[in-house]
Amino acid sequence: MDQQFDPSNVFTAMHHRVTGELLRLMDGLYSNIEDGLFELAYRTDERRRKTYFDLMRELRHRRSQVIQNFARGMQGSLEAWFVDREEPRSPHEQVARAMAAKCTAHFGGVLQSLSERTAYALGRDDNEMELPIGPFRVACHFVGSLKALNFDDDAVDIVNDLFSRFVLDRMGSIYGECNQQLEQAGFFTSRELAMVASARA
Repeated sequence: MDQQFDPSNVFTAMHHRVTGELLRLMDGLYSNIEDGLFELAYRTDERRRKTYFDLMRELRHRRSQVIQNFARGMQGSLEAWFVDREEPRSPHEQVARAMAAKCTAHFGGVLQSLSERTAYALGRDDNEMELPIGPFRVACHFVGSLKALNFDDDAVDIVNDLFSRFVLDRMGSIYGECNQQLEQAGFFTSRELAMVASARA
């Protein structure tokens, strides 16, 4: 590992950058949310349609609060990179895992590389650690931001597909850049470590 890099500085800068990119994606979600809810409303029966339109108005009215809560959650998770302890269970874990499942499967390779580089850089034994910027944690912060504003389970269920589509599914390039940044900082995956060991043998 290149000793000129302080892992805490690398991960702090990366976390802040990802948070900024996520807030940009949240703006994109809000740019598309009304069209998305209109589309969903007209696929359902007339009785349910009012629920979608009411939710549309409420989300527009509380936009800044939703985004501020989300940003606060992301910023608060920075220390999870450095504190080697089990994260407290989120009350929204089941919903968040369902939201994150497609993204986690789709970006599984790069997420695994990020986990392994993180374990190497921070001296963790377990390279299966839950990444603070991973799809599950990001989804937890989004659901938490809605629940903190008393959006009910029905509202969360309606919005979660749109969040997955306009935020989680668009994180591939962000994860790719993070992986490249950690690689350039000299943090290895298990495969790369095996190759180095083999070359030295």
